[in-house]
Amino acid sequence: MATNDQSELDQDLAEVRRRVEALANDMRGLGMDLRLTTEEYGSERDIDGTVTRTVTFSFKVSQQD
Repeated sequence: MATNDQSELDQDLAEVRRRVEALANDMRGLGMDLRLTTEEYGSERDIDGTVTRTVTFSFKVSQQD
C-alpha cells in the first residue's frame, strides 16, 4: 500500500470522524442522552487496487421520561 494512499485515507477518515462528532453534539444539544462508539478495522487493498477501511459508528440514544 502506498504511503500516499494511506495518508489520504487517514485525512478523509479524520474529516468523517469530525463530522460524526459534530452530529452527535447537535443531537446532545436537542436534549438527547447519546453515546457514540466507533469500531475501525484495518486497511485492505481490493483486487482493483482500491484501498478501503471499515469504520462503524454506533449511536445509542435514550431519553428520560
